[in-house]
Amino acid sequence: MARLTLFAFALVAWPALAQDNLPPLACEGDTPDWQLGLYGETAQFTYNGKALDMTVPQITHAESADFPKALTLLAARDTAIVILNKRRCDSDFVTAFPFEVNILTQKGETPVILTGCCTVAE
Repeated sequence: MARLTLFAFALVAWPALAQDNLPPLACEGDTPDWQLGLYGETAQFTYNGKALDMTVPQITHAESADFPKALTLLAARDTAIVILNKRRCDSDFVTAFPFEVNILTQKGETPVILTGCCTVAE
């Protein structure tokens, strides 16, 4: 019974523990323009003419490394999957940001992949 309790605790605590090693991030991309702020268990995602407050219920990472990380973002009627890689990222607007990001989301019923860069938020 003690093992089952410990296992159940680990499953519940794991997402929160995984978020501890990810600092708050400010992300952006263009064509189309979008912004994403990641703050532990919450996120603010601006895309397609609307700003959304979202929750981050799960963060997973590669089997044998800390990166890439996949973050699940949820809002009342919207979802997104964020794939975060720790490697230099350059775009038309930023140079040498430490994280590259891809976001899988939707515009209405049309799937969309957004690309951009992230840095540690101030």
